[in-house]
Amino acid sequence: MKSPSQSDPWIGKLIGDRQRYRLDKRIGAGGMGEVFLAMDTVLGQEVALKLLKGTLLTSDELRKRFEREVAVSAALKNEHIVKVSDYGVSTEGYPFYVMEYLRGQSLGQLMRSVGQLPIERTINIVTQVCDGLRLAHQGVTLWRNNATVSEHIKVVHRDLKPDNIYLVPTSLGELVKILDFGIAKIREGTAEHTQLTQMFLGTYHYASPEQLEVDTGIDGRADIYSLGIIFYEMLSGTDPFGLGLSTRKINEITWAMAHTATPPQSLRQHPHLSGLQPELEAVVMRCLEKTPARRFASVDELKQAMLAAVAVTHPQPSPTTTSTPGSSEPTIARPSPQQPIISAPPITQTSSEERFSNNSTIYQPLSPPEIEISAAILSLEKDSLLEIFAEIIGPIAQTLIQDISAQVQGNKELVENLVLYLSPQQRTELNKKAILLLKKATPTQSRFTNSSTLKKPAINAKFLQHCQDDLAELIGPIASALIQEILQSHPQISPVELVNILASEITDPKKAKEFSVRLLKLIN
Repeated sequence: MKSPSQSDPWIGKLIGDRQRYRLDKRIGAGGMGEVFLAMDTVLGQEVALKLLKGTLLTSDELRKRFEREVAVSAALKNEHIVKVSDYGVSTEGYPFYVMEYLRGQSLGQLMRSVGQLPIERTINIVTQVCDGLRLAHQGVTLWRNNATVSEHIKVVHRDLKPDNIYLVPTSLGELVKILDFGIAKIREGTAEHTQLTQMFLGTYHYASPEQLEVDTGIDGRADIYSLGIIFYEMLSGTDPFGLGLSTRKINEITWAMAHTATPPQSLRQHPHLSGLQPELEAVVMRCLEKTPARRFASVDELKQAMLAAVAVTHPQPSPTTTSTPGSSEPTIARPSPQQPIISAPPITQTSSEERFSNNSTIYQPLSPPEIEISAAILSLEKDSLLEIFAEIIGPIAQTLIQDISAQVQGNKELVENLVLYLSPQQRTELNKKAILLLKKATPTQSRFTNSSTLKKPAINAKFLQHCQDDLAELIGPIASALIQEILQSHPQISPVELVNILASEITDPKKAKEFSVRLLKLIN
């Protein structure tokens, strides 16, 4: 049997200035690096040492960025932010930083094991996270040139997620610590960009829309959005977009689509949260607004709104507050376990590792859709698809279409897979835009058909009579004149195109769909 030092070359290794830190045990790993339990041989105490992936040997600029970001992290002195005490670069060129060793578990570990959390515990965790974020968002002062020049820096975490929130049991209750402050952007500008945007570095599951759109004006409201996703998941045990976390892993594009284009689902639609007070739901949903200006302006505002929402249901007795060292704001004391704010039974777990997995997956072709797709949408060519999807979901459309095109065969399969990413409202919008393009198309330059691949069958008199009779029942005697006008302006129109144009004149969506289905069945 191999010894630990043989199976892991880092175990037992001494790194840092004067070989100060001895790596004794690997205790965690993530997308950016690995965490070791280490011994500070100078002070004789255990510390946690995070060894980042990639080297800094080839870039003085990256080394300076690393030193600056860790200096910022070390300046964030708050009991709800993990204490960073040292940093350096190993002889092999790997950057590392040293922080206090915490005994407990991450929020991610807790959520993977229990699914959802009680309301009272959720409120307690979010309150403490807000207290930690407040200091960072207000900013810290760094001194340069032998402490003669100062610089005030506002810090945005950028990668807030359950695995970066640590829960430490203490005699006074659960203490919450935020990890990896500022570290997420150390490697920004390097080769660690994803294939999706080539510019984003972080965790797609919890990223704000402005991060995915590479907004240069990112501020603390991006962290509020990420905290809103975490808030929702702690209460419900699932994500806000109905992506089915219990049955399959979600790829990066799906998360990006959800954050930028999909409305979050109501918390109270979940059976176990039907009794959730509307005021608290409103707080969570405001955090999840796509536009930063519509979210809370600060974590202080979020915290006060959350506590006010809780007080609506239980106005008496008033929440007991306790002052916490290093914080100018009181934190809410945890209610007695015998008197929860709202009782919420735990949900049944099916696959906890998949429920909150942050791992990116290789893109796989999606399953055939279980939704009906109109002929107008199916006849769209790729350039028209790109134009319409960009209007509906934004700039992510081009990457999405390129990614799916590489995995499917033919335009029909591409359309079927693309539609799966849309909400019912967005599908309706897609259909309307497809029909509008169809009506504008000329017989010789149709944007919806490809003459080399789509044969247009002739429209016979019997089919026209069916169209006129069915349409007259819905829109009246003008049906005949409408059909004649369309035939005159589009002498080479196909039966499918005719049906879709006629359906667009029917104001009732349900009746329009029934009309289309009924007549399309008559086409040979």
